[in-house]
Amino acid sequence: MTASLPSLTVRAIGTRAVLPPMRNALGTSAARMTHAPFVLIDLETEEGVTGRAHAFCYMDIAAPSIRRVVDRAAEALVGRPVQPGRIEATLRSRFTLLGLPGIVGMALSAIDVACWDALARAAGMPLARLLGSDRISVPAYNSNGLSLDDPDTLGDEAIRLRKAGFDAVKIRLGRDDANEDLRAVRTVREAIGLTALVMADYNQALTPDEAIARGLDLEGEGLAWIEEPVAHDDLPGNARVAAALRTPIQIGENFNGPNAMANAIALNAADYMMPDLMRIGGVSGWLRAATLADRTAIPLSSHLYPEVSVHLLAASPTAHWLEYVDWAEPVLQEGVRIEDGMARVPETAGTGIEWDEDAVSSFAID
Repeated sequence: MTASLPSLTVRAIGTRAVLPPMRNALGTSAARMTHAPFVLIDLETEEGVTGRAHAFCYMDIAAPSIRRVVDRAAEALVGRPVQPGRIEATLRSRFTLLGLPGIVGMALSAIDVACWDALARAAGMPLARLLGSDRISVPAYNSNGLSLDDPDTLGDEAIRLRKAGFDAVKIRLGRDDANEDLRAVRTVREAIGLTALVMADYNQALTPDEAIARGLDLEGEGLAWIEEPVAHDDLPGNARVAAALRTPIQIGENFNGPNAMANAIALNAADYMMPDLMRIGGVSGWLRAATLADRTAIPLSSHLYPEVSVHLLAASPTAHWLEYVDWAEPVLQEGVRIEDGMARVPETAGTGIEWDEDAVSSFAID
């Protein structure tokens, strides 16, 4: 149950693109990333309140397209009330012929997040509290490394990641040699000890048969979950893997809207779900996804965007784990605070996102 929402009117929506370097380069089975492209959204209102959001673009070539979608959406929203449900309906109708997944969906989700941020700021409360939550923290794992590098180098890195205040870390898997993946997991486990948790992510690298074979080899390693072992849209394949392994299967970062998550649940495609804020439909889409997870008692984790996701998990009945990455922090005044393995829900109004304008200027791209 959300609190009563303030009355605001859209005056303008501005966008900027930035390309800050990643403090820890990330190499997965899908790509290697050294910089984190973001589109920054500022939704200004007639009442003087500005709502903010940041959309991770994966590739910098996507930033101009996302900005153009936001600009076109703004044409339909200026002068309208900041009511997320009505804005969502307006924009879905406006872009339906183009198609809503992908870049369009990310742009519309970012606008939704900015709307909710503005409303929470106007209400003078953190977004989590506006959404009815009084939780002050959620469990978090460090997802800032452990790439597909030489397994012998991963132990020291895992220790550094844990010393940043975490009791759980994520390792990327998907090497050509399954034995090298196994060696990597064991190296990390030996380094951080038996009490810490290790999540593993294949980034869709395997066939279902390969995933089952590799998963069985990993059964004795105590993994908290195996993430995206096969193609994200192969729901029957994911279901096969989930049924064959004792280790829980985690999927969801590629769900394009809550309906995709509902389909995955119906097919028993995974044990856990982890929607992505900009693909699930922003705050509004996340709330629907959280309701689905609650109805089916599925543990719900987040993908990226810890600055906003900490609020959403705090308001989710089956909240599980927050994925912590620091990719946006170079352009933020303050990142998520981690204490004793927990991400603290900010006490400031809104999501707590404030731009570091000097950094934004420094990392700006066209």
